[in-house]
Amino acid sequence: MASSLLPLVLRTALFASLAIVLLLASRTLLRRKLGAALACQAWLLVPIVVLAALLPQRPAPQVLRIEALRPVQALAVQATPGASPQQAGIVLSAWACGALASALWFILGHHAFLRRAGRLERRGGLYVGAPGIGPVSLGLLRPRIVVPPDFAQRYSPQEQALVLAHERTHIARRDALANLAAALLQCLFWFNPLVYLGARRFRQDQELACDAAVMLQHPGQRRSYAEALLKSHTGARAAAGLHCHWQSPHPTKERIMQLQHTPPGTVRRLAGRCILALAAVGAAGATLVARADPAASPAAPRYAVDLAMATASAPDIAFTLKADAFASQSDRKGIPRILTAAGEKFAVASGEWRVEMTVRPGDAADQVWLAGKLFKGASLVSEPRLLTRVGEPATVKVGDGGSTDFSVAMTVTPQP
Repeated sequence: MASSLLPLVLRTALFASLAIVLLLASRTLLRRKLGAALACQAWLLVPIVVLAALLPQRPAPQVLRIEALRPVQALAVQATPGASPQQAGIVLSAWACGALASALWFILGHHAFLRRAGRLERRGGLYVGAPGIGPVSLGLLRPRIVVPPDFAQRYSPQEQALVLAHERTHIARRDALANLAAALLQCLFWFNPLVYLGARRFRQDQELACDAAVMLQHPGQRRSYAEALLKSHTGARAAAGLHCHWQSPHPTKERIMQLQHTPPGTVRRLAGRCILALAAVGAAGATLVARADPAASPAAPRYAVDLAMATASAPDIAFTLKADAFASQSDRKGIPRILTAAGEKFAVASGEWRVEMTVRPGDAADQVWLAGKLFKGASLVSEPRLLTRVGEPATVKVGDGGSTDFSVAMTVTPQP
């Protein structure tokens, strides 16, 4: 079990990292072109890709095999090296310990914040906590808005309404649940620094999206909103846990500058939703294709290649095979027959001469391409490329014009 679980963890971490890198590179452009709300929602691609990477491997349909994904497929194979059950068990034990330690860190941080908040006193629809705590939306199942005791003194009535609108937006959007999902990914991939960076940028985009939503409801109150942000920035403490702080550690300058942007219109918002939906489907599909089981893909055509080699100076021919196997032990004498798959290189040596060749399907069903290199010692003599019919010999000769120093005749036969 450990031997199969370890590659799954590493492969999932790889695809999550690729999604995070893509979003980190595009988040500013998405926010400028499609708005802060859709830029925040684009982070849904990360859990979508993770879930797609967790699905069982399937053979990819031929129509979905994309050449551009071959580097990702190769990277996925390299990222999941084989390991003995003992080695996999040790690595998985370390991963589990790190995941449990990360979860414990989040839990302790959440309880530490609750202790600092003290006993909450309900006043109308709000809760008043200890000094320096809040404004913040707190709770997963029963969300509450907690404000500090000096909330009414620090903010004007207009600013209070904007701050509460911001926190209510967090609650309406279920941002605490999104923060829980981000924390879960950080626990699972605690060894990946990109996950921590992505979670931090996600929280920033979350705040910017709420700011944009409030400004959409109160378009004429940008100045009051900016002043409320500046009042909260003074002496702000870093946010911890899953709750959504108004008094957050996110760059206040970025939030204030974002207020100056004109929100996208209805057409752009609809276009953005369509783009985001297509991106989600494309990301999931690309993940499934990139991790398709190569063993389940249709096998490449296989051929038997008969080689008749002759040299002017070496009547005793010694064959050295590098990439494949002789069809039988008896083929090591006389004319060898080599079994090879389409696209795989095989090599045969005779004295100081060496032939490296690759067989590929030709333009017609009864044709094959033979392409390779002919060496004499360390020197490259020729790079033949021949189109021949199956069952018919294709001959390469090398000489000085009057005599032949070396020749090789290759006859290709398809194998079932």
